[in-house]
Amino acid sequence: MLNIAERIEQLSGRVRVLLPQDAILIGELAVKEKSISTIEVRCLIKLIKAIFEEAIQEAQYSDSQIRALTTKFRDAGRRSAPWRPTSSRVPGRPQDGNDGNRINRWLMPEDHKFYANEVDATLVEIKYYLQTLSMLNAPKCEYSIKQIFTPWLIKHPVEPGAYRDPVQRVQIDFHSFINDPRLLQSGHLDPLDRDGRHVPENTYLMLARSNQIQGNMKIEELIDLMTKIVEDHKTNPFS
Repeated sequence: MLNIAERIEQLSGRVRVLLPQDAILIGELAVKEKSISTIEVRCLIKLIKAIFEEAIQEAQYSDSQIRALTTKFRDAGRRSAPWRPTSSRVPGRPQDGNDGNRINRWLMPEDHKFYANEVDATLVEIKYYLQTLSMLNAPKCEYSIKQIFTPWLIKHPVEPGAYRDPVQRVQIDFHSFINDPRLLQSGHLDPLDRDGRHVPENTYLMLARSNQIQGNMKIEELIDLMTKIVEDHKTNPFS
């Protein structure tokens, strides 16, 4: 019989997650917090993805809807955004990582704005799963993960209705999101081209409208601007 360390090692590779028995490993890994190893975080992302898919399937959403979200999280978490505007070999969109399309962030130069080490990039992706499970009307997770990621990875319990958009501070409806994944984007409180990094404390799922509102501003700059606008409207109303 395998011990916990051996099972974690297995799951960090190509071995399939078996639920519910493997779910116990989530708590074993979450207590590591930011000291989690590369092997351990590879196991943790597989476990979180597995319980997420199970919860969404039980809520009667389709496989294609689930895949659209998991792909979105992978592309916004561990994978970089396309890092060249066009292909150097063929016209149009880049075709592979070497030619500018999405690649694992830790394979990029460390001084590139899209760079993140494997642990940070994977924790960002895990955070997106947890935020989604905490949206309004999200399917309830049957496993004991409500508090084990709080506050070191997320600032709220993993329960439906707990998560709010970081800019507009409104609840995000899960049903709307899964029916239109473009409703949300990966956002950075400090933008990547303003010295922000792709690390868990700087990354949030946010409404596309919120990302548009923030633009290239740091979150503190945005709040200051909005405060000044509101105050000015109160003291100098339109005539």
